[in-house]
Amino acid sequence: MIQNLPLGTSDFSALRQFDEIYVDKTELIYDLASQKSKYFFVRPRRFGKSLLISTFESLFKYGLKEFRGLAIEGLYKNETKYLVVKLDFSEAKYFSSPEEFSERLASLIVRNFSRVGFSYVPGSAESIFYQWSEWLKTLDSNSLVVLVDEYDSPLTYCLGQEELFAAVREQLSKFYAGLSANERVLRFVFVTGIILFDEVCLSSEFGHFTDLSLDPRYGSLVGFTREEVEGYFENYIEKSEKELSISRDDLMKQLVAQYGGYCFEETGSTKVLASWSLLNFLAPNSREIVRY
Repeated sequence: MIQNLPLGTSDFSALRQFDEIYVDKTELIYDLASQKSKYFFVRPRRFGKSLLISTFESLFKYGLKEFRGLAIEGLYKNETKYLVVKLDFSEAKYFSSPEEFSERLASLIVRNFSRVGFSYVPGSAESIFYQWSEWLKTLDSNSLVVLVDEYDSPLTYCLGQEELFAAVREQLSKFYAGLSANERVLRFVFVTGIILFDEVCLSSEFGHFTDLSLDPRYGSLVGFTREEVEGYFENYIEKSEKELSISRDDLMKQLVAQYGGYCFEETGSTKVLASWSLLNFLAPNSREIVRY
């Protein structure tokens, strides 16, 4: 039976539940998850960052429950289940004033941290950031995992609006300052986006994060190498060969030329294909090698 393509699936649990193809990145994920650290990771859109965040969420929340048959199964020995908070900052990106953004950011924090015990008291003289930081101090050491997807969405939304941008950046700084002030409770933090933090003037807030964006060890953490494409999508590649009446080598050369050539590490030796584009090409109703 041919496994389904994970096209449009950014939730790891759903992908595994419906037996969609998962290109196994868990050996690299193990390297990161086995450390107590705060990581920062930048990639373009549609390369699989949200799936990566969701994979960390499953690992820290449920252990190896959803990782049967993957590389990490024989590596990860930690049976501890953590408090896990996942925040998608794209949920807070539509606003027209600093006040509206503050409300959206507060809502995002309250909704997600309340799931692990935070209780916000509206109308209090103490700000949400103060209440949240004080609550963090009550947690056990190394008990909390924080996963942030699209950290820069609110900032890219208001690029070109200097005053609004500065106000949004100030609010976001308070969030990351709260995390830094409560380092003791943080087991793992992973932040993704499409823009390097120094480009949006958040260098001081991310000063204690390890930036993986150009690290040679993680050049293939998202996206697909040619070897992964030929290994995991063999049945789909074979079908495409027949439908296009083309050899395997010629097909792969065209796919790499159209969807590959992306290199995100400083040695320039690891190249990956854009996952969204490749999956769209392999989808049942699409056999043209065009832009997606």
